[in-house]
Amino acid sequence: MDYSFEQSDGIGIYTFRGELNSTHEDKLKMVLMRAIHSFERVVLNFKGVRRIDFECLKLLQRAYCTSVRLRNPVIMTYVPTLYLPDIFNCETEKQLTV
Repeated sequence: MDYSFEQSDGIGIYTFRGELNSTHEDKLKMVLMRAIHSFERVVLNFKGVRRIDFECLKLLQRAYCTSVRLRNPVIMTYVPTLYLPDIFNCETEKQLTV
């Protein structure tokens, strides 16, 4: 996993590349926490992501659901369609949490 960061007018834009897998779980968690708590608006761009494993998928779901509870949902772009039902389903968030 690799990512880049840009900021513009209170918007934090994180662009991810490669694979999001358990090897990068801690790094992804720190990036997501910083993103959610540091900016008025956050965009997570997954255009360069080839694969997301189950552990990182859970992290993305928790991050999204947390941002919704904080009334400032993150914007996720270029998320592979396969992952959308899990990421945006906050009703099952507790079932996926370890």
